[in-house]
Amino acid sequence: MSMRRNSPAATVILGLSLACGAAADESLSGDWYFDVMSPNGPGYRDVLFLQEGERVIGFIDSDAASGRFVGQFDGQTLEFTAVLEFGGQPMAAVYSATVNGDRMSGRIAYGSYGQATFKGYRGRRPVASSAAGDGLVGSARDADLTAAAAGDFFGVTHEGVLIPEMIAVDGGRFRMGSDSAAVNPDYGEDFALVHDVEVSEFSMSRFPVTNAQYRAFCDATGAEPPLAPKGWDDYLQQYPNHPVVNVSYDDATRFTAWLTRLTGRTYRLPSEAEWEYAARAGTNDQDFVFGDSWDVDGANISVWRIGTIPDRDTWKDWWDSTGRKLAQSQPMTTRVGSFLPNAWGFYDMAGNVWEWTQDWYQADYYNESPMQDPMGPASGDEKVLRGCSWYNKPDVCFIATRDRYRPQVRLYYNGFRVVSR
Repeated sequence: MSMRRNSPAATVILGLSLACGAAADESLSGDWYFDVMSPNGPGYRDVLFLQEGERVIGFIDSDAASGRFVGQFDGQTLEFTAVLEFGGQPMAAVYSATVNGDRMSGRIAYGSYGQATFKGYRGRRPVASSAAGDGLVGSARDADLTAAAAGDFFGVTHEGVLIPEMIAVDGGRFRMGSDSAAVNPDYGEDFALVHDVEVSEFSMSRFPVTNAQYRAFCDATGAEPPLAPKGWDDYLQQYPNHPVVNVSYDDATRFTAWLTRLTGRTYRLPSEAEWEYAARAGTNDQDFVFGDSWDVDGANISVWRIGTIPDRDTWKDWWDSTGRKLAQSQPMTTRVGSFLPNAWGFYDMAGNVWEWTQDWYQADYYNESPMQDPMGPASGDEKVLRGCSWYNKPDVCFIATRDRYRPQVRLYYNGFRVVSR
């Protein structure tokens, strides 16, 4: 079962983004931006490439239109044709360029419309960074929560470095999975086998890892911060207490390795079993983190913005008319802790962002999962995520819901939290 059937079409492209430290090698894959010059400039293009051998495909966004393209790249010379719509009419633009590492320069031929020159640069177009505290949104000082904070930022400090606040969880037994009549069988086949699981004691972060906490990791290690989703401006700086997004499983595990070195205590991503045990917070056979029916105001998922629980067609109409525009112009995440916690004090166990776990995905794993501290299959192609995000509808936000992606994928609705023992 994959929740990706409900993913925005645009994120198929966004998921290709090499958000944290794209290597400057022969591959074009990742984000680029073009500055268009005379005679048909000035102008801009934001471009996302995926290279497969000498073939390149991607998505281009101009001042007035956007679209997909296919082209060729031999390691030095790039050519692709983008067909965009202007004034209701399609227009083909042929881009030819010479690529030199993280830069390229070339020409754009518009047929009878003329031509222009451009220069291209690897990465996302820079935005003006806010000064510390300037325009900060969602300060911990103003949140009125019983949660650890260091000034404006949620978390605790260790040797002067901001890290997540952890909550201790006693070990115990629970019933993992869901065969509830409310679950759509098409979505729930991989978690329908309800089985008893015992977990040992552990600690888990109260919130998903925040922008400020992840930025502390980047500052300490020299890692490149994740790219802000397009339209979310200076997301990492301006929204320090929102969950970090556009981080892959690999990024998240590097963060846990850094925490381990810093503190001397072992950190990692939660197992599926640990995550669900903490989300259930002592309950069994409950559909959602707050009961057996969805609370429209209970979590940051799409219905919170809509204000009602729509059917699929109504939800799709909302996304096409309103949701997509919102997601391209402002952060769709909310400050962590903006909704009520579960009984054990964990926030955002539903909504805001999907959360990476350490388990490899296997559809029938529950048929062979050990009872004591299951840690997932020994290998696989995709890692499991839990919790659902700002984009989803309630029918994919059950406590037991599983999603999965390749470990290298970065998306603007995926984040993570951490555990320690």
